[in-house]
Amino acid sequence: MKLLKKPTFESLKKLRIFQDIPEDEMKHIHEKIEYREYGNEETIIHENTMGDQVFILSSGKVRIVKQIGEDRAEVLGYYGEQGGLFGEMAILEDMPRSAGMIADSDCKVLAVSKEGFLELVQTVPLFSLAVAKNISQFLRETDDRLINKLKIENEELRQANNLIRETQEALISKERLALIGRMASTILHDMKNPMSTIGGYAQLIKMKKHTHGQLVKYADIISRQVMQFSSMAQDLLTFAQGGEQMQLRSIQAGEYLKECADSLSLKFVERQIRMEKDLNFEGTVRIDTGRFFRVLDNIATNALDVLGDDGVFRIQSLEVETGLRIILEDNGPGMSDEVKQSAFKEFFTSGKRKGTGLGLAIVKRIVDEHDGLVAIESTEGEGTKFIIDLPAVGYDLLPKSKHQIPIPFKQTALNDKN
Repeated sequence: MKLLKKPTFESLKKLRIFQDIPEDEMKHIHEKIEYREYGNEETIIHENTMGDQVFILSSGKVRIVKQIGEDRAEVLGYYGEQGGLFGEMAILEDMPRSAGMIADSDCKVLAVSKEGFLELVQTVPLFSLAVAKNISQFLRETDDRLINKLKIENEELRQANNLIRETQEALISKERLALIGRMASTILHDMKNPMSTIGGYAQLIKMKKHTHGQLVKYADIISRQVMQFSSMAQDLLTFAQGGEQMQLRSIQAGEYLKECADSLSLKFVERQIRMEKDLNFEGTVRIDTGRFFRVLDNIATNALDVLGDDGVFRIQSLEVETGLRIILEDNGPGMSDEVKQSAFKEFFTSGKRKGTGLGLAIVKRIVDEHDGLVAIESTEGEGTKFIIDLPAVGYDLLPKSKHQIPIPFKQTALNDKN
């Protein structure tokens, strides 16, 4: 800041705030002013300081700033009215300054002390009127500036909201396509199993003569696998339409599980792996037969992937407090704790050269859809056991918590038995 020689009366009269003040009163004002020059970016008023001076802009432009946080300031506006008053509100209110003023270019200003300003307001009526007009005009301009700023910000918000909505719709569409793709991948993964079964029984029919009863049995198995294809396609169609509906019906569990075991046994015969059946539950359950067969088939296929020549696979059913329990057990290499924790996650695989990692995720999803529970008991080197509990007709429903099987199951391991 640099002090300058005071301007003449004639120069002062050219400033708006002094235009209507008589010359004799101008002499009184002239005595109380100080003429200053501020360089570009030099602070004229510091925010949060008590007001001790009032300023009248003679030339140049000042910037109004508000501190936001410790190291950031927001520009509230600019003031470039020659002969305009600024810095008076803190003195009139006797409050700390609410904003700072910085020279936005080289500026010349008239400075009046707090005491001199209050004296002029009290003793020079026309000066008081000029101050009131200045304040009124400044507030009006401030209102207009804020309104315009709000209009601009509202338009920016509207455009941002439109962009967010468009982006959200695009992400939802992309995610939906990705989910449909994952579902299609799941179905294609599972199609391998019924295709293998159909192909195997077709080969059996060609290889040698069979009794009528055997042919009927083979035809029934092939027919069920064809129904599996239809069920898979319906899964994809239903999912794409935004929902899945199970076809639940009441069936005799014993008969159904025997049919499922017969369908699974061909896989083990082809691999010369022993499959054992111990099906004791004869109660009634409500299930989607096509979808639930995928549970048994996926677990059996996983067992085939890890069993060697001396492998054994067993499917067992028994009664528990909540209804039907199905145990599918193998004497393979077992699972580590880490693998068990992730086994039901989509796309998780461990030590397999083929497959998509969807098989056990499908198992968990379908069992959940039947209000059932599925758990794994396995130790490395001691085989793996899948335990599935399903509510049966006439039995209490399963507990709402699905974190663990409620009834402990204890059985001699297949490795120990052999």
